[in-house]
Amino acid sequence: MPSSNKPVPSLTPQITSPANRKLSKLQQEFNQKTEQIEQLKQELTARRESINLAQKRIEKELRPIIEQQLEKRVELAYILDEAYALAFFSFREKEKLAALIENITFDLISSYERQDMVELHDKYAEFTYAERTSFAAEDLEEVILEEPEIEDAFEDLDDFERIQAQLDREMEQREREKQNRQKSRKTKAQLAKEAQAKAELSNISKASRRVYTELAKQLHPDREQDETKRAWKEEAMKRVTQAYHHDDFFELLRLQLEFMQEQGQALDTLPDEQLQYYVKILTDQVEELKSELHDFVTGPNAGFYTRFCGTPKQMDQKFKSAKEDLNQELEQLKQNLRTLQNDPQMIRVLLK
Repeated sequence: MPSSNKPVPSLTPQITSPANRKLSKLQQEFNQKTEQIEQLKQELTARRESINLAQKRIEKELRPIIEQQLEKRVELAYILDEAYALAFFSFREKEKLAALIENITFDLISSYERQDMVELHDKYAEFTYAERTSFAAEDLEEVILEEPEIEDAFEDLDDFERIQAQLDREMEQREREKQNRQKSRKTKAQLAKEAQAKAELSNISKASRRVYTELAKQLHPDREQDETKRAWKEEAMKRVTQAYHHDDFFELLRLQLEFMQEQGQALDTLPDEQLQYYVKILTDQVEELKSELHDFVTGPNAGFYTRFCGTPKQMDQKFKSAKEDLNQELEQLKQNLRTLQNDPQMIRVLLK
């Protein structure tokens, strides 16, 4: 085997034929599937990177403005608390004022972990924050059992902490949706041929293990004396093992192609029976990747992606607009606070 110190290149597994001989229909299908998977993987990678970048930009660019808004909300809660004791408010107005303080403080505690607001919340609430949290936990347990659709939590940019919590819930929801898709994939015809399907899956599993075993033999680092080659093989073996344990058959074929080429072999030597197994596995992987991509359009992340993600130019424009809106809201909040501090009578306007 020729020596190579370079990193393993990223290649799309493709069957080529010497002397421009026409590929068989099965070989052409193999090439189409691998090309399709490569395109889907690239698009998924781009979207994931866009989401990760957007989350970092939220933390860096929007979070400071949101924190300022939070402090002003806290200030508003205390202004309303002081105003509650004023004599000119009617009984009905005080009821509304108490409800407003309760709502503001509850949101600050539950969404932004402002535990310093618990005492003020409990002063005006019928139920303490601890009691309300207990009730909410019981309701959440019932909701999880029913598995409702998750609401889009990205409508209000000032709810930054809710965005973070929502992302965690979305991961759980995606996993449930993935399991449901897998359960619904079997058609009536497939169920009628379950015995045959089991046999095919057994053969596919053997084919997958065959590729992994062949690569493991070629890359076994313990048999390599050269330290440089040993390090390279260890890294390559990690990639092979990771692909195998993640059921990423496409990546296994990609790696197999690299090492077949190093040995002067070609994929056009694969027998049709083995190639048929490969095509079936690749077809399943295409459907799985399509489902993942579909989640970006209709799944729980769709609202977040639409609002914050896209091309670099699109993201710049979206974040510019978001910052402008947040700053405008912050200035309006500051102005309202100044008005209420100077003239408590204006609180009546707020209560309406």
